[in-house]
Amino acid sequence: MKVLLCPEVSQELFEQVKAVSPALNVVMASREAAVREAEDAEVFFGYHSDEVLKAAKKLKWIQSGSAGMDKFLSPALADSDIVICNASGLHAPQVAEHAWALTLALCRRIPQYVRNQAERVWKGAGYLDLYGATAGIIGFGGIGKEYAKRAHAFDMRILAVDAHAKEKPAYVEGLWRPERVNDLIRASDVVFIAVPYTKETEKLINAERLATMKPTAFLVNTARGPIVDEKALIAALKARQIAGAGLDVFEVEPLSKESEIWGLDNVIITPHAAGSSALRPQRLMDFFCENLRRYLAGQPLMNVVDKRRGYPVKEG
Repeated sequence: MKVLLCPEVSQELFEQVKAVSPALNVVMASREAAVREAEDAEVFFGYHSDEVLKAAKKLKWIQSGSAGMDKFLSPALADSDIVICNASGLHAPQVAEHAWALTLALCRRIPQYVRNQAERVWKGAGYLDLYGATAGIIGFGGIGKEYAKRAHAFDMRILAVDAHAKEKPAYVEGLWRPERVNDLIRASDVVFIAVPYTKETEKLINAERLATMKPTAFLVNTARGPIVDEKALIAALKARQIAGAGLDVFEVEPLSKESEIWGLDNVIITPHAAGSSALRPQRLMDFFCENLRRYLAGQPLMNVVDKRRGYPVKEG
């Protein structure tokens, strides 16, 4: 059985895959060489292209290195019998840490203090108390849960909406269906977006919903840019309709140098870096190898993507 890894990984990780079974023919390939190598591959690990899919006549399973499927779930793949698993939940702690870095920086006005420091200005900048404030989490999968754990540590009131979550931790006051997202937004001091990007969630945060946020509230997005109507958000931020936003993702990436977002003093921008981690390659390979063992044994795989929805109904 041929297993194709693309892009290439370290020799140590390559040997880890080979050790799963002596029956495997494990091959690494660059993005350019992957099209040629994909022709007789049964399993693909990494980040596939449409060209790889066209060439891979024997492909049965893809283990994607990405959590978001918006760039990888093409119509051709969606209509095929090829199973695709994603990396949803693998880097949830890191994404939640980054989201909380944005949350704390916004609430304690850290960017303003940094600007003051550069100008040698000793002056207060205001703040939002997190103690007793309400965190509204849109999407209660792995990342949403990790964000909630940290919100609980700050003694926040926690509300969440999710299409599939059923079990509510005791420290979460409300876990609602998505139909109540407007209630969540109105009640929240920090709105954190943790849903996958799908047709249903595109521009979920629009002008109407931004208008229902508290003027003292912050929006934090580490999910996908198109979930937020960027023009509406810019207008809300410029008008001080909301207090500010922490944004790791944007409708078009990289963010254009001409974008108005760069010049807004109530925004923190990071370059789609929330999932970055020194542990990422090893954790992803550990997950793939466990799934590969399951595949060889004919057992259910983890994180199988529902192609109609665009995400796994059950993570892990």
